Amino acid sequence: MERRDILLIYSSLTGNTEKVARAIAEVLGIEPLNVRGTSPQRFEKVQLLFVGDGVYALRPSKAMVRFLQALPPLRGTKVALFGTYGSLPSQFRLMRRILEEKGAEIIGEFACPGRDKATLGLLRRGRPDGEDLAAARAFAREMARKAGYALPESSS
Repeated sequence: MERRDILLIYSSLTGNTEKVARAIAEVLGIEPLNVRGTSPQRFEKVQLLFVGDGVYALRPSKAMVRFLQALPPLRGTKVALFGTYGSLPSQFRLMRRILEEKGAEIIGEFACPGRDKATLGLLRRGRPDGEDLAAARAFAREMARKAGYALPESSS
């Protein structure tokens, strides 16, 4: 059965953030949703929302910004931000601002390095790695606990 009170949306142009999204979704017992091909209206009654993106020219992807701007009001929605980065996790500032303007409450952030494709993959090779994904899973458990949700037993 699909949960509609907890959703996870992500954008991943390089595959790094998708790896983290899948690790988080596994803990939550939900399917991660790619921002491309997902309707913002689906998020109307969500109570806990995970939003993930990478960094592109110091900002979140254009697709994520457009998606967040199209979301309905999020009053009462708790949001956990996550993502990957090549040098700095600078995507969160704009994402946070858009979501807070929609009435959402940001309850946490998680970022880990991702393989930097701009340097032909020479920097941060193998990232996110097993440790990064374990930290992402721990973040998911902590955010669910913070929002008052019990997780599926297989995720503990």
